[in-house]
Amino acid sequence: MSDELRDKDAIRELIHHYCFHMDTGRFTELGNLFAADGEWITPYAHETGPASVAAVMTRNVPSAPKRVHYTMNSIIAVEGDRATARSNYLVILETASGPSPSVCGIYDDMFVRTPAGWRFRRRELIHLFRGEMGLSIKS
Repeated sequence: MSDELRDKDAIRELIHHYCFHMDTGRFTELGNLFAADGEWITPYAHETGPASVAAVMTRNVPSAPKRVHYTMNSIIAVEGDRATARSNYLVILETASGPSPSVCGIYDDMFVRTPAGWRFRRRELIHLFRGEMGLSIKS
């Protein structure tokens, strides 16, 4: 396997770990997917650094209702120790009437290779459609 394919595979794993950590409430681990100066940007928050990313998740993402994040159609470009990706995302939320689409959009990502491996340098969530998100937005 070429170095570029290895890098793309590692970045894809990072993207997937983000979703699994979000869905299981493992916010410290999720924060650690970000570089020391990594940014997490949404329409309702802008955080920098692993501890700040973990803290905003802890404040805003309750343990219920359950949700599942799906990431698909990732287009990844690697240039040395930096990379970019654009992916579609869909979040399904547990509701009284059954599973319901909550939000979908685009993850616009920048990555940096660190001694610990690939990390998010910047993750921006661009919401395209939004329904009930089941969040407790607190600044």
